[in-house]
Amino acid sequence: MHEHPDVTSPVEVCAALGVPLDQTVKTLAFVTPEDRLLLAALPGHARLRYGALARAAGIRRGDLSPADAGRLARAGMQPGGVCPVSADQAAVVVFDGTVSNLGRVHCGSGRPDSSIEIEAAELTAAVPGATTASIADLPADEPT
Repeated sequence: MHEHPDVTSPVEVCAALGVPLDQTVKTLAFVTPEDRLLLAALPGHARLRYGALARAAGIRRGDLSPADAGRLARAGMQPGGVCPVSADQAAVVVFDGTVSNLGRVHCGSGRPDSSIEIEAAELTAAVPGATTASIADLPADEPT
């Protein structure tokens, strides 16, 4: 666990910890029409493919809504610290297929003032009910 000033983006985490963006896992939080929390975990330097996430979660792309602070609080998290490991047992978690091969990474802890350093394979194993799908667009010079 690494403590740092409150952050709200992977770039701010990197600046606070002195780590490159490609050694982070960002988790984006959404709410499904049934009010289930949907967590998308992908490399910090990648862009989310919203349609692919919706397909992996079994919902329409138009039904993806960002989770607000109140919904995150019900899952034991705060904005800026979202983590794929959630206290919300009903949460749907989708990891990009590249995450488990990233090696040692930093990810959210649930709070914006601290980050977890963990082996990516251990992070994915910590969420046994998670789905793995191709939900990220990596930079063009990045191998998949």
